[in-house]
Amino acid sequence: MLIRDRLEECDFSNSERAIVDFILEKKLEIKDMTTKEIAQGAFASASTLVRIARKMDFGGWNELKEAFLKEEEYLQSHFQEIDANLPFQRNDSIMSIASKIAAIRKEAIDDTRSLITHDDLQKAVLYMRKASSIGIYAVSNNLILAREFQHNMARIGKKTEMRQLQGEVVHGAYMAERTSCAMIISYSGETPTLIQAAQILKKHKVPVILITNIGESSLSRMADCVLRICTREKQYSKIATFTTDSSIAYVLDVLYSCIFALDYEKNLQVRIDTARAVEQGRGQTTVEIIREQ
Repeated sequence: MLIRDRLEECDFSNSERAIVDFILEKKLEIKDMTTKEIAQGAFASASTLVRIARKMDFGGWNELKEAFLKEEEYLQSHFQEIDANLPFQRNDSIMSIASKIAAIRKEAIDDTRSLITHDDLQKAVLYMRKASSIGIYAVSNNLILAREFQHNMARIGKKTEMRQLQGEVVHGAYMAERTSCAMIISYSGETPTLIQAAQILKKHKVPVILITNIGESSLSRMADCVLRICTREKQYSKIATFTTDSSIAYVLDVLYSCIFALDYEKNLQVRIDTARAVEQGRGQTTVEIIREQ
Protein backbone atom coordinates (compact mmCIF):
# COMPACT_ATOMS: atom_id res chain seq x y z
CA MET A 1 0.00 0.00 0.00
CA LEU A 2 1.24 3.47 -0.86
CA ILE A 3 2.01 5.95 1.92
CA ARG A 4 -0.64 8.35 0.57
CA ASP A 5 -3.21 5.54 0.78
CA ARG A 6 -2.15 4.61 4.30
CA LEU A 7 -2.50 8.25 5.34
CA GLU A 8 -6.01 8.26 3.92
CA GLU A 9 -7.06 5.06 5.70
CA CYS A 10 -5.25 5.20 9.04
CA ASP A 11 -7.32 5.97 12.15
CA PHE A 12 -6.27 9.46 13.26
CA SER A 13 -7.61 11.89 15.82
CA ASN A 14 -9.19 15.15 14.62
CA SER A 15 -5.98 17.15 15.09
CA GLU A 16 -3.92 14.43 13.39
CA ARG A 17 -6.39 14.23 10.50
CA ALA A 18 -6.11 18.00 10.02
CA ILE A 19 -2.35 17.69 9.50
CA VAL A 20 -2.72 14.64 7.27
CA ASP A 21 -5.24 16.48 5.06
CA PHE A 22 -2.84 19.42 4.88
CA ILE A 23 0.04 17.13 3.82
CA LEU A 24 -2.06 15.36 1.19
CA GLU A 25 -3.19 18.70 -0.21
CA LYS A 26 0.26 20.30 -0.33
CA LYS A 27 2.17 17.17 -1.36
CA LEU A 28 5.65 18.22 -2.60
CA GLU A 29 5.19 21.71 -1.20
CA ILE A 30 6.01 20.40 2.29
CA LYS A 31 9.57 19.63 1.17
CA ASP A 32 10.93 23.01 2.30
CA MET A 33 8.53 23.48 5.18
CA THR A 34 9.63 23.07 8.79
CA THR A 35 7.75 20.96 11.29
CA LYS A 36 6.43 24.14 12.89
CA GLU A 37 5.22 25.54 9.57
CA ILE A 38 3.36 22.34 8.69
CA ALA A 39 1.74 22.22 12.10
CA GLN A 40 0.74 25.89 11.91
CA GLY A 41 -0.70 25.36 8.43
CA ALA A 42 -3.08 22.77 9.89
CA PHE A 43 -3.68 24.71 13.14
CA ALA A 44 -2.14 21.91 15.21
CA SER A 45 0.92 21.33 17.37
CA ALA A 46 4.29 20.09 16.11
CA SER A 47 4.14 17.06 18.43
CA THR A 48 1.14 15.83 16.44
CA LEU A 49 3.47 15.13 13.50
CA VAL A 50 5.46 12.72 15.64
CA ARG A 51 2.31 10.87 16.70
CA ILE A 52 1.27 10.54 13.04
CA ALA A 53 4.66 9.09 12.12
CA ARG A 54 4.48 6.54 14.92
CA LYS A 55 0.98 5.46 13.95
CA MET A 56 2.37 4.92 10.45
CA ASP A 57 5.19 2.77 11.88
CA PHE A 58 7.95 5.26 11.10
CA GLY A 59 10.73 6.11 13.53
CA GLY A 60 9.92 9.81 13.45
CA TRP A 61 8.43 12.64 11.43
CA ASN A 62 11.55 13.24 9.30
CA GLU A 63 11.57 9.58 8.23
CA LEU A 64 7.90 9.71 7.23
CA LYS A 65 8.37 13.04 5.43
CA GLU A 66 11.32 11.71 3.41
CA ALA A 67 9.44 8.55 2.41
CA PHE A 68 6.28 10.53 1.51
CA LEU A 69 8.22 13.01 -0.63
CA LYS A 70 10.10 10.23 -2.41
CA GLU A 71 6.82 8.52 -3.24
CA GLU A 72 5.19 11.75 -4.44
CA GLU A 73 8.18 12.64 -6.62
CA TYR A 74 7.88 9.24 -8.27
CA LEU A 75 4.11 9.48 -8.75
CA GLN A 76 4.42 12.94 -10.32
CA SER A 77 7.15 11.89 -12.73
CA HIS A 78 6.54 10.03 -16.03
CA PHE A 79 3.09 9.21 -17.44
CA GLN A 80 2.04 12.85 -17.53
CA GLU A 81 0.78 12.64 -21.12
CA ILE A 82 -0.42 9.05 -21.37
CA ASP A 83 -2.78 6.92 -19.30
CA ALA A 84 -1.22 3.62 -18.22
CA ASN A 85 -4.66 2.02 -17.96
CA LEU A 86 -6.32 3.46 -21.08
CA PRO A 87 -3.45 4.42 -23.41
CA PHE A 88 -5.66 4.70 -26.48
CA GLN A 89 -9.29 5.57 -27.18
CA ARG A 90 -12.08 4.20 -29.35
CA ASN A 91 -11.54 6.71 -32.19
CA ASP A 92 -7.75 6.43 -32.42
CA SER A 93 -6.42 5.33 -35.81
CA ILE A 94 -4.39 2.13 -36.05
CA MET A 95 -1.15 4.11 -36.46
CA SER A 96 -2.03 6.28 -33.48
CA ILE A 97 -2.55 3.13 -31.43
CA ALA A 98 0.81 1.80 -32.65
CA SER A 99 2.53 5.01 -31.55
CA LYS A 100 0.82 5.07 -28.16
CA ILE A 101 1.71 1.46 -27.34
CA ALA A 102 5.34 2.18 -28.26
CA ALA A 103 5.25 5.28 -26.04
CA ILE A 104 3.72 3.54 -23.05
CA ARG A 105 6.23 0.69 -23.14
CA LYS A 106 9.16 3.12 -23.37
CA GLU A 107 7.70 5.15 -20.53
CA ALA A 108 7.30 2.03 -18.38
CA ILE A 109 10.96 1.11 -18.82
CA ASP A 110 12.15 4.64 -18.03
CA ASP A 111 9.85 4.69 -15.01
CA THR A 112 11.21 1.35 -13.76
CA ARG A 113 14.82 2.40 -14.33
CA SER A 114 14.22 5.39 -12.04
CA LEU A 115 13.24 2.96 -9.26
CA ILE A 116 16.30 0.71 -9.47
CA THR A 117 18.98 1.47 -6.90
CA HIS A 118 22.56 0.25 -7.00
CA ASP A 119 22.38 -1.39 -3.58
CA ASP A 120 19.15 -3.31 -4.27
CA LEU A 121 20.38 -4.51 -7.65
CA GLN A 122 23.76 -5.51 -6.26
CA LYS A 123 22.12 -7.45 -3.44
CA ALA A 124 19.85 -9.33 -5.87
CA VAL A 125 22.78 -10.22 -8.13
CA LEU A 126 24.81 -11.44 -5.14
CA TYR A 127 21.99 -13.73 -3.99
CA MET A 128 21.64 -15.12 -7.51
CA ARG A 129 25.37 -15.54 -7.98
CA LYS A 130 25.82 -17.51 -4.76
CA ALA A 131 22.70 -19.65 -5.23
CA SER A 132 22.96 -23.26 -6.35
CA SER A 133 19.68 -22.67 -8.18
CA ILE A 134 17.04 -19.95 -8.49
CA GLY A 135 13.42 -20.76 -7.75
CA ILE A 136 10.99 -18.53 -9.66
CA TYR A 137 7.59 -17.99 -8.08
CA ALA A 138 4.82 -16.30 -10.07
CA VAL A 139 1.25 -16.78 -11.21
CA SER A 140 -0.83 -15.95 -14.27
CA ASN A 141 0.87 -14.04 -17.12
CA ASN A 142 3.94 -13.33 -14.97
CA LEU A 143 4.83 -16.97 -15.52
CA ILE A 144 5.02 -16.27 -19.25
CA LEU A 145 7.42 -13.36 -18.67
CA ALA A 146 9.54 -15.49 -16.34
CA ARG A 147 9.85 -18.20 -19.00
CA GLU A 148 12.10 -16.01 -21.15
CA PHE A 149 14.30 -15.27 -18.14
CA GLN A 150 14.52 -19.00 -17.38
CA HIS A 151 15.40 -19.69 -21.01
CA ASN A 152 18.22 -17.11 -20.99
CA MET A 153 19.64 -18.34 -17.69
CA ALA A 154 19.63 -21.91 -18.97
CA ARG A 155 21.68 -20.81 -21.99
CA ILE A 156 24.56 -19.80 -19.70
CA GLY A 157 24.25 -22.81 -17.43
CA LYS A 158 22.49 -21.17 -14.45
CA LYS A 159 19.90 -23.51 -12.99
CA THR A 160 16.39 -22.14 -12.46
CA GLU A 161 13.21 -23.89 -11.37
CA MET A 162 9.64 -22.77 -11.92
CA ARG A 163 6.33 -24.44 -11.06
CA GLN A 164 3.38 -23.59 -13.30
CA LEU A 165 0.50 -25.25 -11.45
CA GLN A 166 -0.78 -23.16 -8.55
CA GLY A 167 -0.57 -25.98 -6.00
CA GLU A 168 2.95 -26.75 -7.12
CA VAL A 169 4.13 -23.22 -6.29
CA VAL A 170 3.82 -23.93 -2.56
CA HIS A 171 5.27 -27.40 -3.00
CA GLY A 172 8.27 -25.88 -4.73
CA ALA A 173 8.86 -23.62 -1.72
CA TYR A 174 8.80 -26.64 0.59
CA MET A 175 11.37 -28.40 -1.60
CA ALA A 176 13.69 -25.41 -2.02
CA GLU A 177 17.23 -26.01 -0.81
CA ARG A 178 18.82 -23.60 1.64
CA THR A 179 21.66 -23.03 -0.84
CA SER A 180 19.20 -21.73 -3.42
CA CYS A 181 17.50 -18.33 -3.66
CA ALA A 182 13.95 -17.43 -4.59
CA MET A 183 12.61 -14.82 -6.98
CA ILE A 184 8.97 -13.86 -6.44
CA ILE A 185 7.13 -11.78 -9.03
CA SER A 186 3.94 -10.10 -7.82
CA TYR A 187 2.60 -6.72 -8.91
CA SER A 188 0.18 -6.43 -5.98
CA GLY A 189 2.45 -8.00 -3.39
CA GLU A 190 -0.64 -9.65 -1.92
CA THR A 191 -1.11 -12.84 -3.98
CA PRO A 192 -2.17 -15.49 -1.38
CA THR A 193 -0.31 -18.41 -3.00
CA LEU A 194 2.90 -16.39 -3.21
CA ILE A 195 2.54 -15.15 0.37
CA GLN A 196 2.26 -18.77 1.52
CA ALA A 197 5.31 -19.71 -0.54
CA ALA A 198 7.29 -16.77 0.90
CA GLN A 199 6.43 -17.78 4.46
CA ILE A 200 7.77 -21.26 3.80
CA LEU A 201 10.91 -19.94 2.09
CA LYS A 202 11.63 -17.62 5.02
CA LYS A 203 11.16 -20.50 7.47
CA HIS A 204 13.70 -22.53 5.46
CA LYS A 205 16.07 -19.53 5.39
CA VAL A 206 16.03 -19.23 1.59
CA PRO A 207 16.83 -15.64 0.47
CA VAL A 208 13.87 -13.99 -1.28
CA ILE A 209 14.18 -11.45 -4.11
CA LEU A 210 10.86 -9.72 -4.78
CA ILE A 211 9.81 -7.87 -7.93
CA THR A 212 6.79 -5.75 -7.05
CA ASN A 213 5.16 -2.31 -6.82
CA ILE A 214 6.48 0.69 -4.89
CA GLY A 215 4.22 0.30 -1.86
CA GLU A 216 4.41 -1.74 1.32
CA SER A 217 2.81 -5.18 1.14
CA SER A 218 2.76 -8.59 2.81
CA LEU A 219 5.44 -9.83 0.41
CA SER A 220 7.68 -6.76 0.66
CA ARG A 221 7.81 -7.17 4.43
CA MET A 222 9.13 -10.73 4.04
CA ALA A 223 11.59 -10.18 1.17
CA ASP A 224 15.34 -9.91 1.66
CA CYS A 225 15.66 -7.74 -1.44
CA VAL A 226 12.97 -5.74 -3.24
CA LEU A 227 13.17 -4.51 -6.83
CA ARG A 228 10.40 -2.02 -7.57
CA ILE A 229 8.59 -1.80 -10.89
CA CYS A 230 6.42 0.78 -12.65
CA THR A 231 3.36 1.27 -10.43
CA ARG A 232 0.68 2.94 -12.54
CA GLU A 233 -1.93 0.33 -13.41
CA LYS A 234 -5.18 -0.33 -11.61
CA GLN A 235 -5.95 -3.91 -10.63
CA TYR A 236 -8.90 -4.28 -12.99
CA SER A 237 -9.79 -1.07 -14.88
CA LYS A 238 -7.35 -1.29 -17.79
CA ILE A 239 -7.04 -2.46 -21.38
CA ALA A 240 -4.07 -4.73 -20.67
CA THR A 241 -1.00 -5.04 -18.44
CA PHE A 242 1.20 -3.10 -20.86
CA THR A 243 3.31 -1.22 -18.30
CA THR A 244 3.55 -4.04 -15.77
CA ASP A 245 4.67 -6.55 -18.40
CA SER A 246 7.25 -4.15 -19.82
CA SER A 247 8.56 -3.36 -16.34
CA ILE A 248 8.90 -6.98 -15.24
CA ALA A 249 10.52 -8.02 -18.52
CA TYR A 250 12.99 -5.13 -18.19
CA VAL A 251 13.95 -6.04 -14.60
CA LEU A 252 14.40 -9.70 -15.56
CA ASP A 253 16.56 -8.69 -18.55
CA VAL A 254 18.69 -6.52 -16.25
CA LEU A 255 19.17 -9.36 -13.75
CA TYR A 256 20.09 -11.81 -16.50
CA SER A 257 22.54 -9.32 -18.01
CA CYS A 258 24.21 -8.67 -14.66
CA ILE A 259 24.71 -12.40 -14.12
CA PHE A 260 25.96 -12.74 -17.71
CA ALA A 261 28.51 -9.95 -17.12
CA LEU A 262 30.05 -11.75 -14.13
CA ASP A 263 31.74 -14.14 -16.57
CA TYR A 264 31.27 -12.19 -19.77
CA GLU A 265 33.74 -13.84 -22.19
CA LYS A 266 32.82 -17.38 -21.19
CA ASN A 267 29.07 -16.75 -21.33
CA LEU A 268 29.31 -14.96 -24.67
CA GLN A 269 31.24 -17.83 -26.21
CA VAL A 270 28.74 -20.36 -24.88
CA ARG A 271 25.85 -18.40 -26.36
CA ILE A 272 27.58 -18.09 -29.73
CA ASP A 273 28.58 -21.75 -29.88
CA THR A 274 25.15 -23.09 -28.91
CA ALA A 275 23.30 -20.66 -31.19
CA ARG A 276 25.54 -21.60 -34.12
CA ALA A 277 24.83 -25.29 -33.54
CA VAL A 278 21.07 -24.69 -33.41
CA GLU A 279 20.92 -22.28 -36.37
CA GLN A 280 22.79 -24.63 -38.73
CA GLY A 281 19.61 -26.58 -39.33
CA ARG A 282 17.51 -23.52 -40.13
CA GLY A 283 19.07 -22.40 -43.39
CA GLN A 284 20.96 -19.20 -44.29
CA THR A 285 19.14 -15.88 -44.15
CA THR A 286 18.88 -13.73 -47.26
CA VAL A 287 18.84 -10.51 -45.17
CA GLU A 288 22.37 -9.10 -45.25
CA ILE A 289 22.17 -7.14 -42.02
CA ILE A 290 21.54 -10.26 -39.89
CA ARG A 291 23.71 -12.70 -41.85
CA GLU A 292 26.74 -14.08 -40.01
CA GLN A 293 30.07 -13.56 -41.75
